[in-house]
Amino acid sequence: MVNAKTFLERIAKIYNLMDENVRIYMANTKLDTKNIKDYPLMVGKEFLLRAEFKNCLGEAFTQQPKEEFSGTIKEILDRDNNDEIIATLNSVLRYLNMVDKTVHCSGEEPEKCAKKLSEFLKILDPKVVGVIGFQPAIVKTLSEDFNLIVSDLNPKNVGKVKYGVKIIHGSENEELIKNSDIVLATGSTIVNGTFYEIYKISKKYNKRIIFYGTSISGMAKLLGLERFCHLGK
Repeated sequence: MVNAKTFLERIAKIYNLMDENVRIYMANTKLDTKNIKDYPLMVGKEFLLRAEFKNCLGEAFTQQPKEEFSGTIKEILDRDNNDEIIATLNSVLRYLNMVDKTVHCSGEEPEKCAKKLSEFLKILDPKVVGVIGFQPAIVKTLSEDFNLIVSDLNPKNVGKVKYGVKIIHGSENEELIKNSDIVLATGSTIVNGTFYEIYKISKKYNKRIIFYGTSISGMAKLLGLERFCHLGK
């Protein structure tokens, strides 16, 4: 399966964009914590990297904040940082009008998005929903209507009960997928390197998998993945 770096290089060459400039910096997205206080983005467990290409924005979650960088797409490829490549790919595809909703929502919108997701899933009527990547608004909302299996890689979440659901470790994703009727997976999997294994396992068990969020916007389009991002910008 083609990776993000290869896609970005191919697209940049096709559209003669290799020497065009990209600005990379940390985004300051504010989420409302009145009802939900454990967003990874708001407690310093994850950070949002933003790429700006010809006034078009693309983002990718990252584990560490980074210094601002400005350079060509060729330089981004040479730096070979996956989070920068993903964010840049998203911004370039946004510029080419190939994707939308490449910027994270804000305020109370994650809660509103989770409600829309719940409404969508109710139509499908799954008995068990697997959630790969603890997203508190989604887990909180879906736990009210569905039986959930939730996994995460953050050791501070693993083994804890969150909104009535015990969080298992991401190493148990095969069991999660096997025992779920529908699987939701965070788009951050495309950044942290877990996407390909998760995708492979979902195919092995013939499970419908829906990726959510902005990080995977470009790759979802290029790989033909199902994606849910109701209130992305």
